[in-house]
Amino acid sequence: MGRWAPPEAIASARTGDETAADELIAAIWPACFRLATMVTGDRGLAEDAAQETCVTVYRKVHRLRSVDAFDAWLYRIVMRESALARRRSGLVTEQGEQVTTGDGTIALDVWRALDELSAELRDVTVLFYFHDLTGEEIAAALHVSHGAVRMRLSRARERLRLLLADYDFELRKNFKEISYAI
Repeated sequence: MGRWAPPEAIASARTGDETAADELIAAIWPACFRLATMVTGDRGLAEDAAQETCVTVYRKVHRLRSVDAFDAWLYRIVMRESALARRRSGLVTEQGEQVTTGDGTIALDVWRALDELSAELRDVTVLFYFHDLTGEEIAAALHVSHGAVRMRLSRARERLRLLLADYDFELRKNFKEISYAI
């Protein structure tokens, strides 16, 4: 896969090479932070979650069975740490700093709509639309069946269409633009 980091960097870090592990952490940090920001809706919580993720990766990458398992493993860690950060903070519906794109309005409304989704629906939506994971990859990352992912995506789309009814846009294209504004 190698979406998070080059396979060579992962392989070297798995062998205990500290320099490679440092390089791996530097490579994954931006994506970890961005995903955590999308899941938590708060940059401070996202930073905490991304830091905890990087600490876990640094300490446990040598236990990883194969380089191919890295992406799913890392997604699980980021999602778990983001959920923990959110729970610890008591944050349920508040947004952190406002995220804006061109006119700013759509990004803020999308954030609000995502925040209205349950954690289960928000997680699959973020992984599918913002990180381009397939249903199978999401299922592996979240430890659920592929059918559960399809059902959650369907429910999330339905809910988002209602919440974002004032906008006429295609979800994948516009969500991608908004994710880069983070």
